[in-house]
Amino acid sequence: MKMILTLAWRNLWRKKKRSFITISSVLFAIFLAIIFDSLERGSYERMIDNLVKYSTGYIQIQDILYEEEPSIDNSLLFDESVHLLLENHEEDISYYVPRLQNFALAATENITRGVMVIGIEPSHESKLNDLHERMVSGSFLLSDDKDVVLANGLAEILKVQTGDTLVLIGQGFQGVTAAGKYLIKGIVELKVPEMSNNSLFMSLSAAQWFYGAEDRLTSLLVMPHKPSNTHQLAGKLRAGLDAEWYAVLTWKELLKDLLALMKFDMAGSMVMMMVLYIVITFGMFGTIVTMMIERQREYGMLISLGMQRYTLAMVCFVETLFISIAGIIAGVALAIPLVLYFYHNPIPLTGEMAKTMLDYGFEPVMPLSADPALFIKQIRIVLILAILVGMYPIYKIFSLDIQEVRK
Repeated sequence: MKMILTLAWRNLWRKKKRSFITISSVLFAIFLAIIFDSLERGSYERMIDNLVKYSTGYIQIQDILYEEEPSIDNSLLFDESVHLLLENHEEDISYYVPRLQNFALAATENITRGVMVIGIEPSHESKLNDLHERMVSGSFLLSDDKDVVLANGLAEILKVQTGDTLVLIGQGFQGVTAAGKYLIKGIVELKVPEMSNNSLFMSLSAAQWFYGAEDRLTSLLVMPHKPSNTHQLAGKLRAGLDAEWYAVLTWKELLKDLLALMKFDMAGSMVMMMVLYIVITFGMFGTIVTMMIERQREYGMLISLGMQRYTLAMVCFVETLFISIAGIIAGVALAIPLVLYFYHNPIPLTGEMAKTMLDYGFEPVMPLSADPALFIKQIRIVLILAILVGMYPIYKIFSLDIQEVRK
C-alpha cells in the first residue's frame, strides 16, 4: 500500500499544470457548493431563530383549545400543578417564559390600529431574546410597570414617540371589557417586519389586569438546556399534564406550515445543486480522461514490464483521490473565512429585493449559515463523486489492450 501511495503522489507532480487545473476545478466547485448551500440554510436559520426567539420558543404549553381557536378565553391557568411540573424537570429546562397575548385596538388622537398586546415577564423575556438591548428610545419594561413599549414599526404607523399616551380598547377574558390609557415608556426595534408593525409589550401583571385574566397565560414557552432534546422534553411534559386540558407543542409543530414551504423551496434549490454537482463530476471526469489518453503508452509499457493491472489501477484511483482531496481541502479553507464573516455580518439587501423581503415579512438581509454539518455534507458529496470518477481509470486499466497501444 505504501508503494501505491508513493507512486500516486509522485505522478501528481509529473504534470503540475494538469494537476493544478484539476485541483482548481474541484476547489471552485466545492467553494460554490458551500456558499450556495450556506446562503439557503442561513436564510432559513435566521427566519426560524427570529420566530423561536420572538414568537414560539422551542416548546409551548397551551390550553388544549388554544391552537385551533387562539382566543384569550382559551388561555391556560398557570397554577401550582404547572409550577410543580416545571420544577420536577428543572434539570432539562434552561428557563421558561410566560406570555399573555391578545388583540386590542390602539388609538392616538387621529389614528387607530389593531395591535397584538404581548404581556411578558421582563426578567424571563430577556433570557429568550435581546429586546431590552434593542431600545430605539426610552427604556424597557420592569416587572411591575404599568406603561407599555411599542415596536418601532407600530410607533411609526401611529406617529407616536416615547412619553406619548396611547388608548387601548379590547375584549378580555370571558367577555370582560378591556380599556385603559397607557404611557409609552419606550420604543423597541424588532427584526421581523410583520411583528414590528403590530406588536405592543406590557408587563405580564399589567396585561392580566387589563384583560381580567389573573394567573392566566395564552402560552408558556419552555426552553430546554439543549435544543436537540426538545422532543424528549416535550414528551416528559406531556406525560405530566392532563391531556384533557393542556397541549404541549414543539416549534416544529407550531411552524409546520412554514417548514412545509421551506421543504418545497429546498426541493427547487436541489435542482440547481444537482446541476452544480454534474459540473463538478464532468470537470473531474474530463481531466481524468485526458490523463488516461496521454498516458496510455506508459501504462502499456508498465504492464508489459510485469506491473500487475490491479496495482496500476489502484495507483490511478489513489491519484484521483489525492487530486480531489487536495481540491476539497483548498475549497473548504477558502470558504470558511468568507462564511464566518458573513455569518456575523449578514449582507444587507436594498432596493426591490429588500422591499420584496419586507412584504413577505422577512428581515431584508442575506445571512450565511456556519453549521459544520453543511461543510461535512459537501465534502461527503464531492468525495463520493470523486470515487465514482475514480472508477473510470480502474475500468480503463483492466480493459487496456497492450497490442493496440503499441500501434
